[in-house]
Amino acid sequence: MNTAKNWVQRMIVGASVALMAATAAYAQQAINSIEVLVNDEPISSYDINQRLRLVIAVSGGVQSEQEFLKVREQVVQSMVDERLQLQEAATVELEIPDAQLEEFFGRRAQGLGQSPEQFAQALAGIGSSKQTMLDQMEAELAWSQLVQGRLGSFVSVSDEEVEAYIQRIYDNRGKFEYRLAEIVLLVDSTEQEAAVKANAEELVSRIRGGASFPAIAQQLSASSSAAVGGDIGWIVADDLDGPYRKAVDEVSVGDVAEPIRTPGGYLILAVRDRRRILTADPLDTQFSLRQIHLTAEKAQDAEAVAQFKGVVEDLHTRETTCGQVQQFATDAGADGPVEIGVLRLRDLQGQLRGAVEGADIGQASELMEMEDGMRVLFVCDRQEPQVQEPEFDAVYNQLEQQRLSMMGRRYLRDLRRDAIIDYR
Repeated sequence: MNTAKNWVQRMIVGASVALMAATAAYAQQAINSIEVLVNDEPISSYDINQRLRLVIAVSGGVQSEQEFLKVREQVVQSMVDERLQLQEAATVELEIPDAQLEEFFGRRAQGLGQSPEQFAQALAGIGSSKQTMLDQMEAELAWSQLVQGRLGSFVSVSDEEVEAYIQRIYDNRGKFEYRLAEIVLLVDSTEQEAAVKANAEELVSRIRGGASFPAIAQQLSASSSAAVGGDIGWIVADDLDGPYRKAVDEVSVGDVAEPIRTPGGYLILAVRDRRRILTADPLDTQFSLRQIHLTAEKAQDAEAVAQFKGVVEDLHTRETTCGQVQQFATDAGADGPVEIGVLRLRDLQGQLRGAVEGADIGQASELMEMEDGMRVLFVCDRQEPQVQEPEFDAVYNQLEQQRLSMMGRRYLRDLRRDAIIDYR
C-alpha cells in the first residue's frame, strides 16, 4: 500500500548514485553536445542525461560505471525510437495538445499518490524534469494514435475467431491462466546482441531487487504495452509455447523470468497473477476498506504514538462501524487517508491479507506497524467472487489489440531500418 511512496524515495536515492557514476564516466563531456542525429534531428547529451537520471532512479540506482554505461546505451536507443515515432507522426501532422499531456502527467502523478506539482518537484529533485517526462509521454501518445490510425483498419478479427477463442476458454475451464507483463528490448543488428542481452539481465536483477517493473516498462520497453506499464492481460496457459510456457511454469507469481530471446530482441516477462479459468477463486473476494493510519513521519513522535495506540486499544473493547472511522482517525491523531477503496484479497500481501481475510464487517483489525507507519483496517463490505463469463466484445478487443501491437513493432522496426542514425 506504500508502493508509490517507496518508488519516489527510490528515485531520489537511485539518482544520487547515478550522478556519481555519470560524473566519473562523463566528466569531460560538453554539457549540451550533440550525441545522436536521427534523420538530421539532434539528441543532445543534456537530453540523454535528463532521461538517464529518471531511468536509473526508477530502476534502483547503479553500483558501477559498467552498469551505468549499459543503462545509458538502452536509454539512447529508447530516445532514438521516440524521435522516429514523433517524426513519423509529424508526416501526418499529428500533434498532441498540451492539455492532453498535462492530463496524462496528472494521471501518472496520481498513480504515485502525488499531486502534479509534487511529482514535478520529485523529478527536479533527481536532476531530471517535468519536461523530460512530458517529452516521453508525447512520443508515447503520438505513436499510439498513429499506429491506431494507420494500421487499425488493417487489423481483421472475424466473428469466427472470437467464438473459437471463447470456446477454447470454456474448454479450458479449471485450468490456469496468467496475467503477464512485458518489457521488450529490440536488437537491430548482431553488434547489439551482447549489449542488449546484458541490459536485459541487468534489468531482471534490478526488478528482483525491488525496482518497479511498470516504471521500467514505461521508460524502456519498445512495446505498445509500455503505456500501461507492460501489462498484456490474461493469457491461457495453453496459448503459451516454447520459452514463454517454460517461464510461467518456473516463475512464481510476482517474479520475473530470465530474459527470453525472441526474433526481434529480448523479452522480460513478469508473472503478475494466476487464476483458474471460469472458476471462483477465494483470492478474488473483494473488500471495501477504510483505515486509521499514522504515517511514518508522525510515528516518530512518542506522544502521537501513545495517543494512537490508546484509541486503538479502546476500539478493540467495543462494537464499531465503518461510519465512525473518520471520527476514530481524528481522535487518534491519524494523518493518513481514511479511504482505501475496493481491493481483492489477492492484491493484499502478508499481514494486510491476514487482517481482512476473516474480519467481521465494521470491526477494527489488530494494530499493524509497517514501513509507512501504523494502521488499523476496517472491512466495510465484502463481495464473494463470481465466475466471469467471457464477453464477445472484450475478447474481440483483446485479439485486435494483440495484432495491432505486433504490427506496431514491425512498423517501428521498418522506420529504424530506413532511418539515417548518426552516433557521435
